[in-house]
Amino acid sequence: MRTYKWMAAATAVLSLTALTACGGNDDTAAGGDKTGGFKIALIPGVANDAYYGSVACGVQAAAKASGSTVDVQAPKSFSPTDQIPILQAVVAKKPDVIIIAPTDSKALYAPLKQATAQGIKVVLVDTTLEDSSLAEAEVTSDNIEAGKTAAAKLLELLGDKAGSVLTVNLSAGVTTTDDRFKGFAEGLKANSKIKDLGQQYSNNSVQTASSIVSATVASNPDLIGIFSTAAFNTEGAVAALRQAKDDRVTIVGFDANPPGVKQIQDGEVAAQVVLKPYDEGVAAGEQAINALTGKEVTKKITTGAVVATKDNLDSPEVQKYLYSFTCPAA
Repeated sequence: MRTYKWMAAATAVLSLTALTACGGNDDTAAGGDKTGGFKIALIPGVANDAYYGSVACGVQAAAKASGSTVDVQAPKSFSPTDQIPILQAVVAKKPDVIIIAPTDSKALYAPLKQATAQGIKVVLVDTTLEDSSLAEAEVTSDNIEAGKTAAAKLLELLGDKAGSVLTVNLSAGVTTTDDRFKGFAEGLKANSKIKDLGQQYSNNSVQTASSIVSATVASNPDLIGIFSTAAFNTEGAVAALRQAKDDRVTIVGFDANPPGVKQIQDGEVAAQVVLKPYDEGVAAGEQAINALTGKEVTKKITTGAVVATKDNLDSPEVQKYLYSFTCPAA
């Protein structure tokens, strides 16, 4: 994977719909079977999120190799309420394949089943379904392992301190963040001095996350650590601690978007777990093309993670995985 150029926070509001792959040649084999020029629909979890910008760049890279096109349609919020109508509109256009990050492990099953019933292939990327049997392939991070990595980093940062730790999660039913919490809670058991306060849900709201952290700081004077499973929660946690003028609490989050990088640079977040969305996008695109051309498909692919801190933020290994709408040069 090539080095990323990450953009300033102000440019992170660029719409994912601007990311459209070139190509579209109607390539056919001698026997008449199509070998390229496919119509790929990509439905990320939410618009204006550089994580999904990187996923889109990866899908584009895979699509370009087969002369296929990518149409990106993203919901305005990470919710099935916004995503399902977009999925239904995409199905009506009859693409060859839909690559989607389901915003709910159950609610997206029925509309995706309707897509496959019409002969449209489905590949899941980033998030998945409770019953993923309808998908040709699913590509996701190993979020349980990434959660354990977050716990190990927080325990390292806390050293010999004793106290309580809170997890701020998104909402129940999101497979990626549910798994992050599972891994984190398991990893936290390695230190008997730490009291695990469990998780509270922000329901994708920065304001709710901020309120949760403010209330926890007030009711738990021994609070020394916060684990945030996603960018919304980290932003809310940072705002709450800033308002409380509390520098005793160490935050470990999951955010390599430009604002998340700045949080590290400013010392407001001690570490961010950085996933590999570009790699996810490439793998999802490749498996989609394989499914369409009759090649062998790898049913499940998982990608890893690295941890970014102020000390290693400028290292090549971290820099190449920071999330961005700017695709690597061909």
